[in-house]
Amino acid sequence: MAALGYSRDGKRGTLQINFGLICSPEGRPVGVRVHDGATQDQQTTLAAVATVRERFGVEQVVFVGDRGMITQANAATLKEQGVDFVSALKTQQIRSLVASGDVQLSLFDETNLAEISSPLFPGERLVVCRNPPSPPNEPANAASCWQRPKPNSTRSKR
Repeated sequence: MAALGYSRDGKRGTLQINFGLICSPEGRPVGVRVHDGATQDQQTTLAAVATVRERFGVEQVVFVGDRGMITQANAATLKEQGVDFVSALKTQQIRSLVASGDVQLSLFDETNLAEISSPLFPGERLVVCRNPPSPPNEPANAASCWQRPKPNSTRSKR
């Protein structure tokens, strides 16, 4: 299955293999699919949703993917199938929203917009925060990232 494809390591001309991972609501891996190295991310999206629905019998699916996975065509198909999804917007899409007035920019004034923790992952929290300051006259970018606690002094000495 190794084939020439996009190298996320930046090593051009090397053979690649792509893995798709399906996780439970708790974040535990429940399925994996191997794709040949020439498979683009957006080509795996709809098959992954179909697998979750058919193999695991899940009716309400929320697909989380980056901009490379959820293209305009995939987004339209997911909507038609009743699948919710989370993804980032491209710069031009953000500018269109700002120009139309559909975005409340004051939402991005705070550094930490929201914070979520779970007893399933003690000591970790999901923080929705503002990325580094945006250039003037451009919308602020929001990102979510898991923040792990800083190691205590005893751990760092080991």
